[in-house]
Amino acid sequence: MFEPIEKISNLSEFKKDIFEGKIFVFKKSKIILSLVQEIKKNILIEYDGQLEKLHYLENCEQISSTLVNNLKKIPEFKKLFKIFLKEVNFFQEKSYWDQFRVRIAPAQNRFNYREASRINSHRDTWGTNIHQQINWWAPISTINKSNTMIFYPDYFSKAVKNSTSTWDLNTYLEHRKKGDFSYPSAPQLLENLPEDANVFFVNIEPGEILCFSGCHLHSSSKEKSENTRFSFEIRTICQDDLDKKLKAPNTDCELQWQFPKIFRDINDNSPLKFTS
Repeated sequence: MFEPIEKISNLSEFKKDIFEGKIFVFKKSKIILSLVQEIKKNILIEYDGQLEKLHYLENCEQISSTLVNNLKKIPEFKKLFKIFLKEVNFFQEKSYWDQFRVRIAPAQNRFNYREASRINSHRDTWGTNIHQQINWWAPISTINKSNTMIFYPDYFSKAVKNSTSTWDLNTYLEHRKKGDFSYPSAPQLLENLPEDANVFFVNIEPGEILCFSGCHLHSSSKEKSENTRFSFEIRTICQDDLDKKLKAPNTDCELQWQFPKIFRDINDNSPLKFTS
């Protein structure tokens, strides 16, 4: 399910594999290890305890939401990630990325703030309707089966009931500007997956990084855990894929529009725009 790789030898073939559902794990990288250390250094400004035990604190939700918000403002994270993209031969001059996010998945608490909570089953493309989207995900703290991310590989090409027909990103952003988190931050799964569904648990170490299509159905682990998980993620889109209409299949997204504005040019920070 997860194919180990150090560098990309043929970018076209690599992306073709991604858009067909293959998931790659880039082996431990000095750049990603440096990025993890840089994130930890900035976490220490707000919280100097053991990452995995954050949930034991009474004010853990407040600390988590403050951390997540403050860590969005550190430009060094994207600088290091750009170096990594060049190092593994993924970087293309005309490419876009969204916001670099550190996420916290609490062991026992279910927080109201989405970026500091466990997340239910979803496809990332449900929020953008852009199927050229490629996801990058990596742990900052140690993970195991009970506090990792899980994939449902059979559903890459199998539809599930969801709320994409009624959800709207602009409406969500308007609510969020007002500090109102009542509107869902992303479309929701509207059915229960079978208990015997084929599931793959991500088991990688800090310094390794996962690369996969945003069309994959995935979620936080649903098992009981004793450890809070810290991870980071970012999504990329290559202009070449948009021009050539190379993309993963749209299995069940019913959004009426595409939402490119969350993606910015890697070089000049200009927003991604569609002309048609």
